[in-house]
Amino acid sequence: MTDSTQSVLIVSDDPEFRAEVIFAFPQDVKVSLARDAREAWSFMIDEVPAVVCIDIQSGSAGGFGLSRDMDATDRLSHVPRLVLIKRPQDAWLARQSGASAYRVEPVETGELVATILSLTNSPALS
Repeated sequence: MTDSTQSVLIVSDDPEFRAEVIFAFPQDVKVSLARDAREAWSFMIDEVPAVVCIDIQSGSAGGFGLSRDMDATDRLSHVPRLVLIKRPQDAWLARQSGASAYRVEPVETGELVATILSLTNSPALS
């Protein structure tokens, strides 16, 4: 298993969002991308990221389910999660999924990165 202190996983089925956000992080942060919950889960079999950013409506399996599954898995339940929602009314979905934080889309890229980095106590990501 890889050290997670500099690893962020972004889960979104939006190719433009993935392309934009990957370049917004500091160079010493490893950013991995997944299109949906299944791809994210496959990634997390081998590597436990420091933080996961999940679009709640990602792909066929859904970000809500991914976050709930992470909560139910001992080796992943401690991983902070930022959940992206479409409407303020969906904040309860984020809370129900076990998210550490949520943001309503669209989110300015700089704000998104700052929020993700704030979710860990790791000096490398602070």
